Amino acid sequence: MKLTQEQTERFQRSLKVDGFGPDDQQRLLQSRVVVVGAGGLGSAALSYLVAAGVGHVTVVEFDRVSLSNLQRQILYTTADLGAPKAEVAAMRLSRLFPGCDLRVENRRLTAENGRDILMGQDMVVDCTDNYETRYLIDDLCGELSLPMMYGTAEQMDGQVSLFHTKTAGSYRALYPQPMSSKEAVGVFPPMVGLIGSLQALETLQWLTTGHSAVEGVLLVVDGRTLQFNRFEIGG
Repeated sequence: MKLTQEQTERFQRSLKVDGFGPDDQQRLLQSRVVVVGAGGLGSAALSYLVAAGVGHVTVVEFDRVSLSNLQRQILYTTADLGAPKAEVAAMRLSRLFPGCDLRVENRRLTAENGRDILMGQDMVVDCTDNYETRYLIDDLCGELSLPMMYGTAEQMDGQVSLFHTKTAGSYRALYPQPMSSKEAVGVFPPMVGLIGSLQALETLQWLTTGHSAVEGVLLVVDGRTLQFNRFEIGG
């Protein structure tokens, strides 16, 4: 299937990237991605995934917009206070690329509904901020053989990795036990944008090429020094 004239014009700057052509754009348009968490990481990841032309995106988020979110969660504005994040996010994203089939799961991902939400997807992007949900995503991706694009940001630090591929293991294998969690942690606004953008970048690379620079690798980012360290973690 050829790109339409409107699609060719919309994605022309992507099509000028060396090694990226119409077939790659078609793969994105046919891809199915679920993003769990529409907060700081999710705002950046969702925006770039939709703008780049991923054709089917599911937003899983149960929370509502609060004033403390607006420091870093750029999908929302002061006028959205109290509104369901998933619905506001989908509305904004649909304006960014009306051709995207956006689905809203305005509920918490649980062991009871997780299989139904994740089944049939090409990628699960973990943009959560709590260990309980992250370990659940990890377990479900292992069970359903789905790649999991992990990201986290705290203070001025961040991490990105791809789990559950033929050569990459699980999040649980890397972190068998959750680290001590705090009720609320500090994070500098651009850090979530940086990590969420990296999650989107590597998701797009995986969807179009079947390869990712963070497959079997833990990428650790120090926002204070702009040092990027790669640790081989294998399968």
